[in-house]
Amino acid sequence: MTDKLNDKCGNGKGEEARPEDGRLHEAGVEESLGSLAEFAAILLRNMESSGDLDGTDSFDTVFSQSKQETYFHQDVAKALGKLRERMTNIDDTSVIIYPGSSSDETLARVFGPGVVHVDPDEYAMEAMREKGYNIAEMTIEEYVSHMSKEGRVDVVFSYNSGLLPQELLDKIAKGGHAIANNWDGSANDLGNNPNFTLICAINPKSKSGEIINKEEAQAALGTITTKSGAMDIDVEKNPDGLWLFRKNGEPSTKLQ
Repeated sequence: MTDKLNDKCGNGKGEEARPEDGRLHEAGVEESLGSLAEFAAILLRNMESSGDLDGTDSFDTVFSQSKQETYFHQDVAKALGKLRERMTNIDDTSVIIYPGSSSDETLARVFGPGVVHVDPDEYAMEAMREKGYNIAEMTIEEYVSHMSKEGRVDVVFSYNSGLLPQELLDKIAKGGHAIANNWDGSANDLGNNPNFTLICAINPKSKSGEIINKEEAQAALGTITTKSGAMDIDVEKNPDGLWLFRKNGEPSTKLQ
């Protein structure tokens, strides 16, 4: 069973590229520039938060050019399309949020132009605005703080952008969904949240493109211990997978 999971979601032995390694995912020609822009955004956020950069001016200057282009992950889009088929309650009125989106078009290409891309990076948001996408140039915490008390979210996409804040999780309607990968442990975090139920998962890099059932998807969550020099560190087992979760409770009439 373990071998089957590793075949679907990666072998979990540190062979896949990780942001902190300074290496990019393997990617096709079509998405290579997009991967670079996305990687740059993640790397620079980490460097700035750790104090390795001197502030906003340094961040803006170093990677402004690469962040002015939008990008698209074809393999992730195909995987999202498969998950979308399991979400029969989504329509044109659904509120779909992509926090920390950078200039990634992938989610909107699958779920439609109503997706709201939330990111404080002015260069990324300008690139998305020029393409006609919905944007909010702010942090996700700021975005949620501007929502009305009755405001709801139907779908959240957590992709390489850290854990979803509690205030956003609280806004997801009962019967709503969250899709998460595990580079930053977001899928692990949702898997441990009693307010959400795991539905299934999929590995965008799998040649078969098949859905992973709930039991195998659950087994694919978690961490493994690996060596970093002389230190043992815990890393996510299958960072590239996408997990689909449903918020518990009876949905409103809109979501039924």
